[in-house]
Amino acid sequence: MTSDDRIVMEINENFLIETNEKVLLREKERTGKVVYIETVPQNLAQVLPKVSEYGNSGNIEEDLIQKAAAIMAAIPWIQAFFDGNRRTSIIAAGTFLRDNGYELDIGPEEENAELRKMLSEIKKHRRDLEPTIMKQLFLYISKRMNKYEPKT
Repeated sequence: MTSDDRIVMEINENFLIETNEKVLLREKERTGKVVYIETVPQNLAQVLPKVSEYGNSGNIEEDLIQKAAAIMAAIPWIQAFFDGNRRTSIIAAGTFLRDNGYELDIGPEEENAELRKMLSEIKKHRRDLEPTIMKQLFLYISKRMNKYEPKT
């Protein structure tokens, strides 16, 4: 296995906290709404272990899809932040894919009803990330994931 065949896992708690803060400050600037930039530490600590349960097949593209979906689902499911969990999860998953040579073909601020519905639905299942919704997320990401081509 060459270094190009391995997943680069650049997502860590500090990155998630910084991403959440940027998302919320942008929302405040854009809308003038009050935002609550606050982490729920015991919940945030559960995000990365949950993500590590996914994407371990050895098929790089499949693993990237599964890990991106897990990032996208775990943050709103666990409620790692007081505000902006879904938006933070979408941007974090997109960054993870970009770090690994792919891009997710959705705008981070774009109102995507299908994705938002899945991420809202995932919060209703307290015991674990619901397998049916996770499969829907895998499919959603696989249809919107493309090789990243830097613009020169």
